[in-house]
Amino acid sequence: MATKRIPKTDITTICLHWALVVTLVFSLLTGFRIAVDKPDATLAPLLSGILLQGDVIQWHSWTALALGAVMIAYIIFLIRARLTNRVSVSAGQQHGSTSNKRHSRLKKINILIYWMAFILLFLAAITGLVLYIAPGLLPYWLITDTHQLLAWIIIAYVFLHVIAQLALGGVPQLLKILNPTAAYGAAAISAIAVAGAAAAGVYALDRNVIEDLPVTQTQTAPVIDGKGNDEAWAGAPAVTIATGRGVNSPAGEDVTVRMVHDDETLYTLFEWPDSTRSRKHLPLQKTEQGWQVLQSQYGINDENDYYEDKFGVMFATSSAIAGAGTSHLGPKPLANKPAPANGRGLHYTTDDSLVDVWHWKSVRTGAVGQIDDNYFGPPMEPNPEKDRYTGGYTQDPKTGGGYTSNWESFDTEFVTPKRLPKDPGLIEGLQSASLDPETSDEGQFWMAMDDTIPYSKEADTYPVGTIMPSVLHDGPTQGDRGQVHSAAKWHDGRWTLEAERKLDTGSKFDAALSQDTPLYMWVAVFDHTQTRHSQHLHPVRMIMR
Repeated sequence: MATKRIPKTDITTICLHWALVVTLVFSLLTGFRIAVDKPDATLAPLLSGILLQGDVIQWHSWTALALGAVMIAYIIFLIRARLTNRVSVSAGQQHGSTSNKRHSRLKKINILIYWMAFILLFLAAITGLVLYIAPGLLPYWLITDTHQLLAWIIIAYVFLHVIAQLALGGVPQLLKILNPTAAYGAAAISAIAVAGAAAAGVYALDRNVIEDLPVTQTQTAPVIDGKGNDEAWAGAPAVTIATGRGVNSPAGEDVTVRMVHDDETLYTLFEWPDSTRSRKHLPLQKTEQGWQVLQSQYGINDENDYYEDKFGVMFATSSAIAGAGTSHLGPKPLANKPAPANGRGLHYTTDDSLVDVWHWKSVRTGAVGQIDDNYFGPPMEPNPEKDRYTGGYTQDPKTGGGYTSNWESFDTEFVTPKRLPKDPGLIEGLQSASLDPETSDEGQFWMAMDDTIPYSKEADTYPVGTIMPSVLHDGPTQGDRGQVHSAAKWHDGRWTLEAERKLDTGSKFDAALSQDTPLYMWVAVFDHTQTRHSQHLHPVRMIMR
């Protein structure tokens, strides 16, 4: 029996086909890594072992751009080579799908399957663009769930496509995509040129279409009291940043930002919605067996119940060195460093740069009128004295003050407190507080060191059920880490956070703002969560006026 001849395909179609396959595979391997990070993910974690790790958010963006360029190139190629009949679905061809001629029927069905791919890729591109460019346009959960569903359907489509090709012509039909013939050279050049120009244009647009926030000069500095009602703010330009992907707020949070300066100091005003004021930061509760830390997943650094509200701000001198580029996802993004306990990833930079980070914590720093001044830098060496490896995320140096946890060493069962209140009345108000994480807090969930005594069994006469703060304050943080002063108030489901810091602190860990050096800013809302903050990809450019 003669061997069935393998048909040939023009080399341009073969190249575009495999370019589509490669970019699609990378897009799926990075996209599902992002999907795994959702706390309620079910199917995506099944693929975790084969998914990429590291800077997958940016990789996903680049592969999406490349995938779009390949799609444009194929469309231009079909038009220039006059091969649109390959995917033509005329009325006659649609009727032909019911023909008794098996091969003709299968050919028409394959064309319909091609169109299924076009539609799926188009919808995936549209939902991806909405997430990337306009995350606040539609409900965040709706777009992300739709985008992920399309990815699963595309995977199913691949199997359908292979089966349909086998039915049409068996194994030779599949192998023809590996059997090239030279043809349509001029059309190929046109297609590649147009696709390349389109990709370059989108890249340039992405880098240049960044919203500006004018940092205007004020004659009267605002009072940093958390009210946000000063005259300086009334005339200050504002930008609203749509953030998403944060837990406890699936609809996302819109953050409104205003900034002014007086030639020496930068004043900032951040406002965002939050249905509850959360201060229950890992409170201690006494049981018959001993003191316990109220928590659900703090043992793996992924607490989303008993945690304070927080807010993050990131500043960089370039839009390219921060943003998603500091976020490296996966259970072990650094092969030669400890794995994150929560398996989610690490923050660090890959070019030895430092990115300035403000981390407001409503209990641990807000109680003393500060924002924790931190930074993202290159991956650090592991510190055996610390339980948690944080990659390149750490705090600016300090010379004194600050906060600490009120236990000797953490255990998911029982802990030994470091300190007890001098006066039991200090924590009396907490005993009637609701322990529901979704209920707003009224009590003071921290203690000053001066108001406490060292723990001893003799002094521990508190009854079973007693609630005690886990945060101990030793005064405001001194040094580089304590240079950002703040005040915040929660009212009617909304946080107002004011802060001030020198335009140029002189510290290498802080980003300086000047008329010659604009800064790029990202924000993040932590709705009583330890690490699962909201986020956005495009920065806002701060322009000093």
